[in-house]
Amino acid sequence: MTIEITILISVISASAALFFGIKSAKKADMADVEDRAKHQAEISVKLEQLITMTSGMKEEMKALASKISDFEKTTDRLSYRLDELDRRISDLEKGETA
Repeated sequence: MTIEITILISVISASAALFFGIKSAKKADMADVEDRAKHQAEISVKLEQLITMTSGMKEEMKALASKISDFEKTTDRLSYRLDELDRRISDLEKGETA
């Protein structure tokens, strides 16, 4: 009878250990899944912020390119006018010295 009781206690102990071990493993797996989900969510939010910032920078670059183009046109016009004024001054100097 004592052998049967020790066998029964051993079976119950092994069953309990197996049950709690499986339960603990499932809990650890669930915690791991939650951590991964949180990490993925953080990455997604950061990527979305980067996309938004990149889009804003792209629009700013377009506006800057437009301003540079306008500046180049203005510079070309001013250069032409300066050349014209230089030519006129040269003509006036030639007329006065002759």
